This record gives sequence, C-alpha cells and structure tokens, in this order.
Amino acid sequence: MGSSFAWLLSLCSLLLAAADSPAEPTLPAMVARIIAGDFENNFFTGDFLKARPANEKEEVGACLLDKVGAIVTENGVEQFLNELQVDAAACCTKDRQDCVKDITKPYALLTSIRQNHADAKTTAPKVAAMLLRAVESRLGSDKVNPSHSHFFGKCKDIENCTMPALGASTMDL
Repeated sequence: MGSSFAWLLSLCSLLLAAADSPAEPTLPAMVARIIAGDFENNFFTGDFLKARPANEKEEVGACLLDKVGAIVTENGVEQFLNELQVDAAACCTKDRQDCVKDITKPYALLTSIRQNHADAKTTAPKVAAMLLRAVESRLGSDKVNPSHSHFFGKCKDIENCTMPALGASTMDL
C-alpha cells in the first residue's frame, strides 16, 4: 500500500507541475509575466495560413485566429479557459501595443468567466467575435485556408453573436 500511495502522490505532483498557474486577471499583467519568463510563451500561428506571415501583424493575426478556432470548434472557454487566457496573452508578445489595445476587452471577459461573473455559454461567442475583429484588422481571409477563413465577416454584431452564427456545429458545443 505504501508504494501505491507514493506512486499516486508522484503522479499528482507531475500533473500539477504540468498545468499552467492561474492566468493573471489583466492582459498587460499576463503579457508581462510571459515576457519575464514566469509563463511559457505559447505564441502559435497555427497551420492554416496559405503562406508564411509577411510581418509581425500577420503573425499576431494568425495567433489570434487560432484562439478563435479554439473557442468555436473546441469549446475552449469551457474546456480550457486558463490555457486559453495564457495563450491569447502570448499572442500579444509581438506587436505588443496594438495587440494589447485590441484584445484587452475580450481577455477581461475571459477573466469575468473565470471569476464566475459572466456565463461561459453566452460570453464565449462575444469573446470570439472580438478576437475575430482583431484578426481581420491584421490578416485578410485570402491568406487563410478554408479551415479558418470561414470565420471572417461573421458576428459583426458582437453583442448578439452566438456560436452557431460563428459556424459552430452542435457537435462542437
């Protein structure tokens, strides 16, 4: 029994070490922690661009588009909220000033969900739509493969955006 308990304790320690610490409640603070090396920089442009990004703005656009996809097709707000916040903040380690300005509000909404001040099901599509506006200001749909280009132009009315309007199927939800 002693060795089983030790094995279980080791496994639990390993799982806790692998998980991200709680994301900072504000985007500027989270970006600063990533830059300081307190959190891993998970900047990721996805694999859905037709060609390499032409500049840093396009890189950030692709990174944010990856988060839109995670919210819509993977139910990211409900399934991995903390990771989503950390990864969205990582997008702002490039083109920092404009990125932070553009996604502070959707990041704050994610914090509201995490703090149980907002409902994930109704807030998630708003977050995705806000991120999508930031993507569209950096990247044209003509540079994106169909797997993600179909998001462009959806949910112009952010307040009334829904997951089905973003293209989520009932299997995604």
